[in-house]
This record gives sequence, C-alpha cells and structure tokens, in this order.
Amino acid sequence: MKIKFKWIGGATFIFSIDGELKIAVDPVLCPKGTDPGFYWFKSERIEEPVYSESDFEDIDLWLLTHDHEDHLDAEGISKISTDARIVANGNAASLLEKKGVPRQNVLAWGETKKFGIRSYKVEVEAIPAIHGINPISAFMAGNVNGYFVEISKGNEKFSIYITGDTVYKKRVVKALDKHKIDLMVPNMGAAKKGSWIMTLTLDSGMLEKMIFKLKPIKVIPVHYGTFSHYVEPKESIVEINDNRIEFVEVGGSVGFSYY
Repeated sequence: MKIKFKWIGGATFIFSIDGELKIAVDPVLCPKGTDPGFYWFKSERIEEPVYSESDFEDIDLWLLTHDHEDHLDAEGISKISTDARIVANGNAASLLEKKGVPRQNVLAWGETKKFGIRSYKVEVEAIPAIHGINPISAFMAGNVNGYFVEISKGNEKFSIYITGDTVYKKRVVKALDKHKIDLMVPNMGAAKKGSWIMTLTLDSGMLEKMIFKLKPIKVIPVHYGTFSHYVEPKESIVEINDNRIEFVEVGGSVGFSYY
C-alpha cells in the first residue's frame, strides 16, 4: 500500500491509501488570530491552516475525536457532507447534529466499526484518550476518543494509531497491547503545561515512553505550534532523537509504502 499523509495544521490531517481511499481527522480550519473559547481559558490560533479545497473533496471516512474548538469548528464542519461516513465520540456527534449532519457511528472506548469501501476493508476501534494529567482537569475536558484504524486490501494491511488529546496513562497503553502499529500520529504540544490546569496533551517525555511501549514503525507528530495553549515546541520532540519520528510541515505531505 502507498500512503500519503498531509498535515493541515493543529489536529487536522488527511491520509490517503493508493490514491483511492481518503480519511480525514478533526477538521479545524479557523484562520490565524481566531480566539476559540474553552471551559476555563481562551487560546489564539497562531498559525494559518494550509490546505486547498480539493483536499476535502471525496473524503471516504471522517474520524472525529471530540468537540473542542481546536479539533472541530464551524469552518471544519462545513467540509463534512451530510451523507459522509463518520466515526465520532458522543460529544462530537452531538455538535454535528446541531449543524445538520446526521448522527452516525458513535463509538465508546473499546467499540469497533467496520466499513467496506470499494476494494478496502476498514476497521476503526475507539481507544481511550485521557485529556489531562490531573484527573479533575481530564474530567472537565470531557470524553475524547483515540482511534486505531486497520486498513486491508487482499493480503496487504496498514494500521494507524491516532492518539487524540491524551496524556500517557497505563489505561491508554493497555488498550493497544495486542495491536501492531505501522503509523502513530500523536497529539503533542503539552497543552497548558506549567499552568494550574496542568498538562492536557502529550509532551516529549510522554511520547518517548509511549513509543517505547507501543513500538510503532513510524511516528508523525501533529498538534503543536498551532494554538497558543500548545506550549511545547517542535524542538522538544526533535530532542528525542528517534529515527522513527518524521516531521511534516503545516500544509506539507509525506509519502511512504507498506507491503
């Protein structure tokens, strides 16, 4: 299988398989300078999303981790057609319903959904994502899904683990014990690290532990730099010095093959 990965910015990325199967994740497309509000703080978008309209044409499957405005906003929702295939957690599905997109394929942690899309079989499993190192902050942040996606065509298989907004917790790693991960896409940035809220997403130390435990073949970090509450820079990830980690610039793409 030939895989192409494109990073739009923030938590938003698209990957395509053989130029035929196209999957998009967490569309947040507000412009630079937008100031989305969260329950207990505000954050400014400090980088523009970089994409063309064609990037969001003919999406075969949308994966939505949760409803926070740095993952799912009005501009992003406008790219999701009402007849699209969608896998979402409950709060993201409810937000879509309010915007006129029918509710479908809501997964709780541990649940799976299978799709037949042309010559491909796609299985999506909802993986726990704990949105905060502090249990109180994680509770206030609400439910988040990570996703393990396995794509097969004949004898070929490719798997991707999308962490969603999580920190390193044993429950997260345990859910992936028996999963072979070809590509891991971690949400980085150590959101709110150093504040009273405490760390809400992975930092470089947590990523290093997660890579050690899960042994992915390739890692492409996202979710750093884009919003002001993502406080840990790319340079901290670079310092891990692991050749499995590959960086993609905002608006850029990378291609690779798995057989």
